[in-house]
Amino acid sequence: MGIIGTVKEMLVPDTEPGVGYECVECGERFDEARAACPNCGSTETREVEGFDMRPGD
Repeated sequence: MGIIGTVKEMLVPDTEPGVGYECVECGERFDEARAACPNCGSTETREVEGFDMRPGD
C-alpha cells in the first residue's frame, strides 16, 4: 500500500459507510453505481452519504 492508501486508511476507517447511490426519480438507494435504477429504470442517480477522498474541482 502506498502513502496515499495509508493516509486514506487513517482518515477513513472501514467503519465509515462509504458512498451510496440514490435514484433521482424514485429515491431507491443502492450500494454500487448502476447504469439504471433497479426499481424504476431511470438513468438519473446521485451519490449520497460517505466521505469523498477525490480532490475538488
